[in-house]
Amino acid sequence: MKIAVVAFDTRGGVQPYIALSAGLQEAGHEVTMITTAGFRNLVSGHGITMAATTGDTETAVRELGGAAELSARERNRFMREQMRATVGQTTAEVLAAAQGTEVIMAGIGGSLTGRPVAEKLGVPYLEAHLQPLGPPTAAFPGPLLPHVPTWLGGAGRKASHRVTDLAVKSMFGDTSRRIRAALDLPARPAPVGGPLPAVYGFSPHVVPQPPEWGPQRKITGYWTLPAAPGWAPPAALTDFLASGAPPVCIGFGSMSSRDPEQLSDLVLEAVRRARVRAVLLSGWGGLAGRGGDDVFVTDEIPHDWLYPKMAAVVHHGGAGTTGAALTAGVPAVVIPFAVDQRFWASRVAGLGVGPTPIPRKRLTADNLTGALRAATTDSAMARRAAGLGARIRAEDGVSTAVDHLNAYFGGRT
Repeated sequence: MKIAVVAFDTRGGVQPYIALSAGLQEAGHEVTMITTAGFRNLVSGHGITMAATTGDTETAVRELGGAAELSARERNRFMREQMRATVGQTTAEVLAAAQGTEVIMAGIGGSLTGRPVAEKLGVPYLEAHLQPLGPPTAAFPGPLLPHVPTWLGGAGRKASHRVTDLAVKSMFGDTSRRIRAALDLPARPAPVGGPLPAVYGFSPHVVPQPPEWGPQRKITGYWTLPAAPGWAPPAALTDFLASGAPPVCIGFGSMSSRDPEQLSDLVLEAVRRARVRAVLLSGWGGLAGRGGDDVFVTDEIPHDWLYPKMAAVVHHGGAGTTGAALTAGVPAVVIPFAVDQRFWASRVAGLGVGPTPIPRKRLTADNLTGALRAATTDSAMARRAAGLGARIRAEDGVSTAVDHLNAYFGGRT
């Protein structure tokens, strides 16, 4: 079967779809991944056919500086401006790349163009999410409103999913209307005929399968992408790891900072005071490239290789990074910046595998020092993290997702 997988996001939001695409391809399907040109090497390095579109998320984030530290209103305006600048061309490129496909799949990052293009071509659109987006459920709160007062109970948790849905529609509503107009589609999407399968790339040990979703929506386990064939770690890093006790890894991925020097100073001060060694991942400009005798700095390293070698991980709470840290089986300190990161931070703390999350706006050397000490000295937390990691590693999220989708495809390849 010819399948187009559409993914527009940062690396953490694209990488799981490469893993899923590889799994579908191994099962005999003809897969094309549609994403921005900046991910060409990552996609092609895993043997996936790629159709590149206009735009470069990393360049836009780096040029703005501090995109992750914007207020909600500023962040929404930035996203709308970015999408408005390229929406017409991107829509045309996705439509062209999807010609001849039999199914289009996407999560929140690719749905804005993927869903209407599927409607235009008259082919099924299947949801493939990294966040728990779906019908309201009492099993857990909505990913954009994770802190529902306990006294509101299941009704409050269900309401938080409705609020999340409204927030997503508000954020993307104008762009969605422009895309539908560009495709000469009616203002309102056509109704979906019958229940379609949906897959979710996270572990049911982290977010439980809700009864309200029915059998067609399947939480499969994480879609983990191994390092590309032939990849090897830098010799300097392996030497650093061998030279002392397991360090902590600190990195904020695509979360750029207005003042990476100041944030790096704060992190280095906390590392010194907590008396730990550290690997700093500078990412997309969140941290400056300064280290020391007990601190190794690099831009990025495959998480599945690095995290299991750490004493603890400090990260921003992105869906993919959270999954990698939980899979590694080490405690995590989560510093959520925005959007669904607060949800994943609350899950880490709720599972007892990390200390209380520290929102980026409240981060200080003092509270990061305390969190580092807790994450590296609390033996009960370490045991819980190791146990959860073992259960997650026993899952095969990609194979489970492929099996679930193949049941819908009816064995066609």
